[in-house]
Amino acid sequence: MKRSALFALVAFAAGAIGTGPSGLATVLSPAQAQQARLSQENAERPPAYRLGDLTVGGVSAHQSASRDGAAYLRIGNAGEDDDALIDASSSFAKRVELRGPVPGGEVWETGRVDAIPAPAGQETVLTAATLHLRLVGLRGILSVGRSVPITLTFERAGAITVQARVLSPNEAAAIIERSVPQSGPQDPPQ
Repeated sequence: MKRSALFALVAFAAGAIGTGPSGLATVLSPAQAQQARLSQENAERPPAYRLGDLTVGGVSAHQSASRDGAAYLRIGNAGEDDDALIDASSSFAKRVELRGPVPGGEVWETGRVDAIPAPAGQETVLTAATLHLRLVGLRGILSVGRSVPITLTFERAGAITVQARVLSPNEAAAIIERSVPQSGPQDPPQ
């Protein structure tokens, strides 16, 4: 293999080749390659939304094997007063349920809850095994990479519509796996 071809192969693998205005491949400097990687990562990261003292970010959704789906997000409350998510809706589902763990239930057992707390100075994370939104009666197939609008209504801050990025089955499985409580090895009895 010629030296220039080998350089191009190594540069491509390292993310140091991009496309110029003409669409042809071009070699990027290390700084340009780093910037391109950061731009790609930011393009894949869901946006954050602000509503008063609240920040809503990491909004994503996936469809289950049934006609239902789930949505996950983070709610940060930088204020001095507690707030709570009291309702959610989407034009893409017949209804959106607020879900939480069932007291005394199994790890994955969730049920409807009246509100999801957003305590002052804290972040509330909605994941699969804990608090989350259930999209009931989807009106179509959730297309991977697209977005689904979800309107969140908070007790104090009011309402905001966010876009939930639709996850691939692998991305959804990774989120679900990360939300399972990990039990480490048990200490032997003394």
